[in-house]
Amino acid sequence: MSFSSKQSPSRAPGRSLVPWYAALVFLAALFWACYRFFIHTKLGQWIDEAALLGGETFLKADKTRGPALAFLDYMPVVSALLAGVFILIAVLRRRDVLQPAVAGALLLGATGSTQLFKHVVLDRPDLNISGASMNSFPSGHTTFAAAAMAAIFIVVPVAKRPLVALLGWLYAAIAGASTLVLSWHRPSDVIGAYLVVAWWSVLAGLFLRHAHGNDPDRAGTASGPRPVSQMLLRFLAATGALAAAGALALAAVMPHPTIGTLQKAPLLVFLAVGLVLIIGMAMATGLVVYELFSRYGAPIRRRLVRGMK
Repeated sequence: MSFSSKQSPSRAPGRSLVPWYAALVFLAALFWACYRFFIHTKLGQWIDEAALLGGETFLKADKTRGPALAFLDYMPVVSALLAGVFILIAVLRRRDVLQPAVAGALLLGATGSTQLFKHVVLDRPDLNISGASMNSFPSGHTTFAAAAMAAIFIVVPVAKRPLVALLGWLYAAIAGASTLVLSWHRPSDVIGAYLVVAWWSVLAGLFLRHAHGNDPDRAGTASGPRPVSQMLLRFLAATGALAAAGALALAAVMPHPTIGTLQKAPLLVFLAVGLVLIIGMAMATGLVVYELFSRYGAPIRRRLVRGMK
């Protein structure tokens, strides 16, 4: 009597790992492209700065900025508490502490790398567009909000992930939009934060994929009707990506005079462009992470089949 190891064809480890590694490369390349365009080209800096000035012009009244300021004031504490509670519940309810540990590492890794990029690795050249030459790419506040939601996504049961992904990335979108409204960050800073969190989320998923995959109830959620939250996430991501591409194209073809001479009408347009870029990219990056976990999160295990020889 012996044990022979056989691999289920549906689990084909080599193939199912390719999307994870491809996503890591794609997100890193997109982060670098975003940085090079918005920070190191005059057109990119101009679009970024025009959106920032639009927020200052149209949303400078206390009654308008108040809700956004209140949200960002409480956001770090609320995000940390939410992530901590969900991680603690996962530790107490499961025998395996690997996923909660990976979720915590995701949160620390994303926030830590953002600070490293912003203050050590990346620079912001002075192209005579903005008076502020200090680098603010990526946004720390946005990174923390999105990473906290990603950590919750890691530890919740698989059946709850569509809803958590939808609500979590909407939360991250609101956080990013609030930083623009308050003139704390330019749109590219927020988009960079989303890409950092998405990259760390994919890395966390890949690690779990190698270790033991997602929750064992994944198979039970594979059949049956699709959750409304999943369909809504896909709709918002597709719509948001198209809207973001259109907004960026519009911003590129519009006149680009000296930044200080912009009138209110074009400033309003560029503020709208910035908000569309932020919300659209939030939902698009959220869908990338969700789809990877949903489609390629099956465990990698050698199945021991008992047989006679």
